[in-house]
Amino acid sequence: MSTDDKNEFRFFQRIIDVGADKGFSITEIRYLRVTNIASILGVIFNAIWMLISIYLTDSPIIYGSNALLGLMFLIVLLFNQKGWRVLASMWLTITSYISVLLFLYLLGYSSGVAFICFLIIILPYMTFPRKARKLAHGFSILPCLTLIVTVLLQSNINAHYEAVDPYMSQVVNISITGLICLALIWSMSVLIDRSEESLMAEQQKSDDLLHNILPVNVAKDLKETGRTIPQKHKNVTILFTDFKGFTEIVASITEITLVNELNDIFGRFDEIVVEAGVEKIQTIGDAYVAACGLEKEIAEHAINCIIAAQEMLSYLEERNQKNEIKWKMRVGIHSGPIVAGVVGKKKFRYDLFGDTINTASRMESSGESGKINISGPTYQLIKNNIDCEYRGKIYAKGKGEMEMYFVK
Repeated sequence: MSTDDKNEFRFFQRIIDVGADKGFSITEIRYLRVTNIASILGVIFNAIWMLISIYLTDSPIIYGSNALLGLMFLIVLLFNQKGWRVLASMWLTITSYISVLLFLYLLGYSSGVAFICFLIIILPYMTFPRKARKLAHGFSILPCLTLIVTVLLQSNINAHYEAVDPYMSQVVNISITGLICLALIWSMSVLIDRSEESLMAEQQKSDDLLHNILPVNVAKDLKETGRTIPQKHKNVTILFTDFKGFTEIVASITEITLVNELNDIFGRFDEIVVEAGVEKIQTIGDAYVAACGLEKEIAEHAINCIIAAQEMLSYLEERNQKNEIKWKMRVGIHSGPIVAGVVGKKKFRYDLFGDTINTASRMESSGESGKINISGPTYQLIKNNIDCEYRGKIYAKGKGEMEMYFVK
């Protein structure tokens, strides 16, 4: 597209966007644009007739009336610019209606101008904002009744100025009306397509955001039914991480730096768990909680969590070599049954309930930085695939002595 073409397109786009406001919805903008396009087409219609009448007749009233009607159509843009949306749509319909009555008076029924009534009947539904829909009904009924009366009384509606051949009048009026209908319908279809694309994009953003907060099956239930039923899972592995010396780090850096650091680290953790087939559950301060086996039962849920934990520790080790702030992390993993569900009615939060998650937390607090501490049940699931070091029975707060293992 050449520079001139681009400039012309931008100019036309600015005209059809006259009165558009950032606060308008997609639907409101669509009605506004159709109104502006219809007003421009009305100007063109009367301009064509003004040129024809100047060429064929010496009657100033004919081409003068067309010039006046063209200016009346331009006022629609002014009303939209002022933000008077309903008035702009009303003025557009009224001006179109006056055009028909004036043409009937000047050129008679044989001019074919009555066909424009079909266009005026549908025009309010294409231009009136949704809040004025009842008003649109009335403005559509009027040209409908006019069309019926005009057809019934056609023999009495004669031309007062016969300078224009009736046949040519029919050709011009019917042809231009058809082209205007085509232009409006085409414009409407393009605008509807754009609206649907925008809505689909917004819907996708909404779905992506919801899936970032909730698992896919839970999000689906919420969208379809507005509620979720807690689900019990028999075989799930919970991964629980926490930073050692977090309180000291918080005291040594600014709040903004802390948030940026955690965002950077947890952002990478999010990528790691996805790659390992693990589901992030939540972050609680400096703690990161993830689980595997919630979406569907899989045999490798414990292995997947260990792989994710190993990647997390490896990432932190590499990161600490390049950054001044050194993060040391403990990891605890435990396997067992769990109940998962959404708590509350607003600001939905997906959470896990049961002794399994409490035990995973104890595995983390009983571990050592830079190591993965797993429970006995988890060890039984991975002992044939991953080498571990038996730590013996170690006391865990609220749990008593428990068998624990370090992943080598």
